[in-house]
Amino acid sequence: MEHLKEFASSTNGDRWFLGTDDVTNSEFVLHRGNPPSGGHETTMALTAFFDRRPFGPERDALIMLLADRTGSPR
Repeated sequence: MEHLKEFASSTNGDRWFLGTDDVTNSEFVLHRGNPPSGGHETTMALTAFFDRRPFGPERDALIMLLADRTGSPR
Protein backbone atom coordinates (compact mmCIF):
# COMPACT_ATOMS: atom_id res chain seq x y z
CA MET A 1 0.00 0.00 0.00
CA GLU A 2 1.23 3.47 -0.85
CA HIS A 3 0.49 6.51 1.30
CA LEU A 4 -0.29 9.59 -0.82
CA LYS A 5 -0.51 13.25 0.15
CA GLU A 6 -1.71 15.67 -2.50
CA PHE A 7 0.53 18.73 -2.73
CA ALA A 8 -0.57 20.40 -5.97
CA SER A 9 -3.33 20.54 -8.55
CA SER A 10 -3.69 22.50 -11.76
CA THR A 11 -6.66 24.32 -13.20
CA ASN A 12 -6.99 21.62 -15.87
CA GLY A 13 -7.39 18.89 -13.23
CA ASP A 14 -3.90 17.39 -13.07
CA ARG A 15 -2.88 16.41 -9.53
CA TRP A 16 0.45 15.70 -7.84
CA PHE A 17 0.99 13.56 -4.76
CA LEU A 18 3.91 12.79 -2.48
CA GLY A 19 3.91 9.08 -1.77
CA THR A 20 5.78 6.66 0.43
CA ASP A 21 6.25 3.05 -0.53
CA ASP A 22 5.49 0.77 2.43
CA VAL A 23 8.02 -1.86 1.38
CA THR A 24 11.05 0.32 0.67
CA ASN A 25 9.99 3.37 2.75
CA SER A 26 11.19 5.52 -0.15
CA GLU A 27 9.34 8.65 -1.23
CA PHE A 28 8.16 9.34 -4.76
CA VAL A 29 5.99 11.77 -6.72
CA LEU A 30 2.84 10.56 -8.44
CA HIS A 31 1.36 12.70 -11.22
CA ARG A 32 -2.24 11.90 -12.05
CA GLY A 33 -3.41 13.38 -15.33
CA ASN A 34 -6.86 14.90 -15.62
CA PRO A 35 -9.73 12.57 -16.56
CA PRO A 36 -10.35 14.11 -20.04
CA SER A 37 -6.74 13.30 -20.99
CA GLY A 38 -7.12 9.72 -19.81
CA GLY A 39 -6.07 10.14 -16.18
CA HIS A 40 -2.72 8.50 -16.77
CA GLU A 41 -0.44 8.16 -13.75
CA THR A 42 3.31 8.67 -13.74
CA THR A 43 5.50 7.82 -10.77
CA MET A 44 9.00 9.22 -10.36
CA ALA A 45 11.71 9.51 -7.72
CA LEU A 46 11.98 12.85 -5.93
CA THR A 47 15.33 13.57 -7.60
CA ALA A 48 13.82 13.01 -11.05
CA PHE A 49 10.88 15.27 -10.22
CA PHE A 50 13.15 18.08 -9.02
CA ASP A 51 15.35 17.77 -12.13
CA ARG A 52 12.43 18.08 -14.61
CA ARG A 53 12.32 21.23 -16.68
CA PRO A 54 10.66 23.61 -17.06
CA PHE A 55 10.02 24.13 -13.37
CA GLY A 56 6.35 24.55 -12.55
CA PRO A 57 4.28 25.60 -9.55
CA GLU A 58 3.96 21.95 -8.50
CA ARG A 59 7.72 21.90 -7.86
CA ASP A 60 7.42 24.93 -5.59
CA ALA A 61 4.47 23.33 -3.80
CA LEU A 62 6.50 20.19 -3.06
CA ILE A 63 9.43 22.27 -1.79
CA MET A 64 7.05 24.08 0.57
CA LEU A 65 5.51 20.79 1.77
CA LEU A 66 8.93 19.30 2.50
CA ALA A 67 10.11 22.48 4.24
CA ASP A 68 6.97 22.56 6.42
CA ARG A 69 7.42 18.90 7.28
CA THR A 70 11.01 19.37 8.43
CA GLY A 71 10.44 22.75 10.02
CA SER A 72 12.99 24.33 7.67
CA PRO A 73 12.70 28.00 6.82
CA ARG A 74 11.64 28.70 3.24
